[in-house]
Amino acid sequence: MKRWSTYAVCSVVVVGLVVGLLWSRLDGPGREGILWAAGLALPVQWAAFALLLGLRERSQGFLLALAGGTMARLGVLGAAGVVVTVVETGVGVGALLLGLAGFLFLLALLEAFFLRGGNVMRQPG
Repeated sequence: MKRWSTYAVCSVVVVGLVVGLLWSRLDGPGREGILWAAGLALPVQWAAFALLLGLRERSQGFLLALAGGTMARLGVLGAAGVVVTVVETGVGVGALLLGLAGFLFLLALLEAFFLRGGNVMRQPG
């Protein structure tokens, strides 16, 4: 639980820093889009990381969790893309989709740092 909590806090800090850096370069709809991207990316990543931590001790659990997390990330990105192209939201489409893809990628890379040092996969003995 401590590893997940630390990951959650660090992911909020990383996303907050990126949003802060982009804030002055974006217009109103772009700012709204990047905030939506951050709000969507964080819970998806937290769930994917929790799945990874929970299944890594089981046989083939690590690979199952990686596949599930990847499908969740792509599903959220695809669903967001469909929603913003079909529904008139007023949100900056480019900022939302590029921000979401960037956040998901960046936070997936951050997962590796928090998996270091532990037994990532149960090795057959």
